[in-house]
Amino acid sequence: MAKFILSAFADEIDASFDVQLESLKKLGIDMLEIRGVDGKSFVTLSDEEVDTVAKKLKNAGITLSSLGSPIGKIAVDGDMEAHKALLSRIMDIGDKLGCKRIRMFSFYPAENMERSEFASRVYALTDELLIMAEKRGFTLCHENEKGIYGQSPENVRELMDRFGGRLKVVLDNGNFPFCGEDAFGAYALLKDYVEYMHIKDCDGDGVIVPPGYGNAYLKETLAQINKDTEEEFILTVEPHLMMFTGLSSLSDTDDIKHKYSFADGYEAFEFAVTEIRKMLNDLN
Repeated sequence: MAKFILSAFADEIDASFDVQLESLKKLGIDMLEIRGVDGKSFVTLSDEEVDTVAKKLKNAGITLSSLGSPIGKIAVDGDMEAHKALLSRIMDIGDKLGCKRIRMFSFYPAENMERSEFASRVYALTDELLIMAEKRGFTLCHENEKGIYGQSPENVRELMDRFGGRLKVVLDNGNFPFCGEDAFGAYALLKDYVEYMHIKDCDGDGVIVPPGYGNAYLKETLAQINKDTEEEFILTVEPHLMMFTGLSSLSDTDDIKHKYSFADGYEAFEFAVTEIRKMLNDLN
């Protein structure tokens, strides 16, 4: 049986970092995948602000599971020198906060780019980023998302095989139906490379729903993971059940539709956590 551990993108609860930490303690969650801090991306924080974050995490007894970075979320013809400088800064922050795992993406195509050329650029750029990360002892973890090279389970597997285990997978089953891809069998295809998992759900119409309510096959996937490992396995709660500060920088908000309504970010997040824990309890 797997030892499931909950982490969270707590900026979905509130923009305030203090409120995020207080809310996680109320929810009984002791890990955070850092992304938004006081209304801005953690990658923009000054050294002084990072030191403050480190102190607040220590005082709250909360550790980081991963750095929820935007690396790879640009077109392959973008400013790669600036992007590599951003990765260097993110690794500096990771060293200060004691976290060596970085979430990343596999780039958008340039306009009118052929698929074969897109693939070549993705391979080359990803290799450059991996070399940078490996020199400093960081692990890059690829998240599947709409519009990037690794949108489908098959393309993610292709990318993983290309790098022979150097690149890991952040499995986000909810993003597959959101992109019009089939999440069924995604874990089985990618399990050799899966580092951890994001938990969100989406129905067949591309509408975001609470975990376990849609077509992400979360219950089935958690059951498979539970059979496959006795190690710790991190589940980052990222339900997207409400609009939140910074969402427009992560996704096209015109694409995001909701079927359920909640009074505020905490209520939505608490509901998601409750549903996840129900699924985990059903495994026992």
